[in-house]
Amino acid sequence: MKNVKGTTDFYPEEEIIKNTVFNSFNSTAKSFGFNYITTPIIENFELLSKKQGEEIRTQIFSIEKKGNEDLAMRAEFTPSFARLFIQKQKQLSKPVKWFCIDRVWRYEKPQAGRDREFYQYNVELYGTSEAIADAEIISLAIESLKNLGVNEKDFVVNINNRKLLQGLIEQFTDNVNETIGIIDKRKKINEKDFIKMLKDAGVKKPDELIKILDIKDVNDLKPTNKLAKEGLDKIKQVLSLLDYNCVNFSIETARGLSYYTGTVFEIYDKQEKFRALCGGGRYDKMIETFGGDATPAIGFGMGWSTVFLFLKELNLLPESDLGPDYFIAVIDEEKEALKIAQKLRKKYSVVVNLVKRNLGNQIKFANNINAKNVIVVGSQEIKTGEFKVKELKTGKEKIITLPCINSGKL
Repeated sequence: MKNVKGTTDFYPEEEIIKNTVFNSFNSTAKSFGFNYITTPIIENFELLSKKQGEEIRTQIFSIEKKGNEDLAMRAEFTPSFARLFIQKQKQLSKPVKWFCIDRVWRYEKPQAGRDREFYQYNVELYGTSEAIADAEIISLAIESLKNLGVNEKDFVVNINNRKLLQGLIEQFTDNVNETIGIIDKRKKINEKDFIKMLKDAGVKKPDELIKILDIKDVNDLKPTNKLAKEGLDKIKQVLSLLDYNCVNFSIETARGLSYYTGTVFEIYDKQEKFRALCGGGRYDKMIETFGGDATPAIGFGMGWSTVFLFLKELNLLPESDLGPDYFIAVIDEEKEALKIAQKLRKKYSVVVNLVKRNLGNQIKFANNINAKNVIVVGSQEIKTGEFKVKELKTGKEKIITLPCINSGKL
């Protein structure tokens, strides 16, 4: 029997790899002063669908109604984070810095790096619209990857500003949001289709817009639109605060969703072999949309599925060493063996033989589970208080005494 399409089983070896990466994310976020929060997997459907409207309704896993409640499984974290923030908005000292690493569910077509049930590292910062806050969030995303052993030369952080892009587009069409959505898809379609889609969206002089989109140096932009000037000034501030070789100005980076209001960014592997490793940006109207007082906000999401593929490609997946420090081979004296294990477990991981088998097969089993050492326990060892310890990797043997076991100093 197979698991449900778009979901992933994690055997012990895979679970320890995932948790090692998540522990690194956790440590990195906390080093930036972010605090971990947890939200229910079940939310009101109205809350989950409010941020993106109809766009996400078909992707939400709804729950069969029980009474009058219209519930669903969370499809992302931002609505839940917003709900928690609004509930204590008056009492919280700003800025508020929260994160979590947990599962979300979306009914989508599964593909490499995109599952229906997936883990996401989600970070949100509320209460400041300063450029330094944008730089802080982007720095956290970068350091989260670097702390996994990834070199800056292996990924690129594409940064843009929605006000800049919107202001530039307004010079060519009134249909701004649709045009931004088309620009967001440019890399996935050929140039001919891209131009046609721009024309269909009412873009006048698409060739001139494309020339602007092809500008690589932020200093080459000379907008006349007030909104574009504001966005250009902000992105220059953000870029000046980021001292990383992987940071790249990219006017095409749009983050197609309409709720973004300022800085937007995406992180890709250098070859763009995979989907985006991370995406985020500023959404200063989000809290107000959910019924709270107007509050600037910025954040990002980083998905485990794509990060896993990226780390695997770079041979940077953590080792999945499940082997215990000690395996206790029991000749007899089972009760004493359990007592010894109890003492050793204060400092070490210990597996006790639980199946009737001879010493040779016990040692074979210890090798199979990658135990580092074997301690033999029998009536003779209990009588003398001396125990043979064998280091399985080298084959070296030594004798330890009962006081050593009692003290845990092996």
